[in-house]
Amino acid sequence: MKQAFKWSAISCLMLGVPCAVYAQQGPSTSNVPVVASGQMPSSTPTANAELANTYTLGISAGVHFDDNVAVGSRSRQWDLDYNILPLIEFTETRPRLHLLASYSPGVDISQNLLYRRLFSQRLIGAFDWLVSQHGLLEAQEYFLVSTNPFARLGNGAVSPGPTVAPNEGPFIPSTRRTSTLTNALYSYQLTEHSSFGISGDFLLSKFDRTPRNGPTTALIESQRVSGKAYFSHQFSARESLGFQYGVQVLKFPRFDARTTTHTISVFDEIGLSPHSTLSIYGGPQYSDTFNQVELNLGFFIITIPVKSKEWSGAGGVIYNWTGDRFGATFDVSRGVSDGGGLVGAVEATSGRANLSWRLSERWTLASILEGSSDTLLATQNNESLLRYSARAQVSQRLTRNLSMDWFYERLNQTGGFGQFPVGNHDFAGATLRFSVLRPIGR
Repeated sequence: MKQAFKWSAISCLMLGVPCAVYAQQGPSTSNVPVVASGQMPSSTPTANAELANTYTLGISAGVHFDDNVAVGSRSRQWDLDYNILPLIEFTETRPRLHLLASYSPGVDISQNLLYRRLFSQRLIGAFDWLVSQHGLLEAQEYFLVSTNPFARLGNGAVSPGPTVAPNEGPFIPSTRRTSTLTNALYSYQLTEHSSFGISGDFLLSKFDRTPRNGPTTALIESQRVSGKAYFSHQFSARESLGFQYGVQVLKFPRFDARTTTHTISVFDEIGLSPHSTLSIYGGPQYSDTFNQVELNLGFFIITIPVKSKEWSGAGGVIYNWTGDRFGATFDVSRGVSDGGGLVGAVEATSGRANLSWRLSERWTLASILEGSSDTLLATQNNESLLRYSARAQVSQRLTRNLSMDWFYERLNQTGGFGQFPVGNHDFAGATLRFSVLRPIGR
């Protein structure tokens, strides 16, 4: 955890800010394609959007139930996970600069398993800086350490896009995960309708040992360094076309395994209406796997000597609709990614739908539908892991500063890699939140 936090701190310093910062709408960001931005559009209804130039202080206490937490156990075992999470968040909007910084330290407590108490942390932030009349610099920083299986890099308003985010496919309960992600993009508007940009990101994923009543071997850690360059031209008031080149290096330090990919994509971004946007991207992807493939068999990790060069297709679709009382984001993507701790590089296909309804001034309903398929890359072994889930959450604002969330989720996993056990889960939980929102300078 210390090593990962060190990388996060170094990344923040390299970005030139005391702690990464962001704003949901940056200055003159309309010419940056969604595919190239590295960010997912928000599905939050506009009536629920928070104001800029504010700071928030809050704390939440929650509990969630999992009916199948013992990895590798013959019988299903349940567990309750408790968490307490303070929150400090700051947003500010200026003519040339938009900022956000969010930090949430806390405690995760598992009632039955090995990690009875864990100090967890979540850091989110970024900035949009209008460097010149035509140049825009954007950067994001995410840091997370938690045993909470629902914890992800980012949140509903600031989340990494499919070409940047780590593989969230495999679900391994009661495992401490440490992740840090840094992404930066510089875009320049050549003419009124044309722009180009370059970006880079660094991702580090680490896993602690699984519980005593399951596998004893540490999961597979990974590092990713990637860079991209794009050109975009607006052909009409509602449509932009462009192309993007990206290179990615996936490293698995335990046995010095690595996979390098080169991707050329063509993208089309269409404004279907004032409330909705459709982005389609795709093209060929070339992967070069060197040394070996790592495979976690549950109680030990094996390596398969491999030197392989492969061509495949990569791409996806992103659709976003945001209204006053309803918001939705749909995302489908395919490409080479990390194995989420179970294996080395995989061919990952995933889809996600985020839906949010503002039922009334006090009630909100949200639903998340997910599915993913991971297939081991560069081997004749066609083993794959299929995961799909559905989640429903109801939120009620009890008072001006107090709110309550209830959720239920069903998750199924089939297939797997080697003998590593996977299973199905039923989740339920509740969270009580208290927060104070105040304008800056008032």
